[in-house]
Amino acid sequence: MPPDEERRARAFYVEALGMEELPKPFELLSRGGIWLKSGSVLLHLGVDPDFRPASKAHPALRCLDYDALVNRLEELRVPIAPDAHLVEGREHCYIVDPFGNRIELIKA
Repeated sequence: MPPDEERRARAFYVEALGMEELPKPFELLSRGGIWLKSGSVLLHLGVDPDFRPASKAHPALRCLDYDALVNRLEELRVPIAPDAHLVEGREHCYIVDPFGNRIELIKA
């Protein structure tokens, strides 16, 4: 993520996606970024002063309540790109975080 964008990261990952923010170890606080958790998934967003979004490479997140999450994201006007090809027989779609990073959501 770009420097000084923790507020936007929290708005998207915590408020929109419903992830829980974890406290970072004291010795890492000065580096910026945020750490997140959802179920057994841990996601660390680090700050890169020369940030370039990951528009192709991406994390894929299995969602227990996929339909509710997609509905919430639609209400928040987050662009959703459904994919007609099922992943292991499951619906999935792509979204983009506020920084341009691609994320895949897969119905659990």
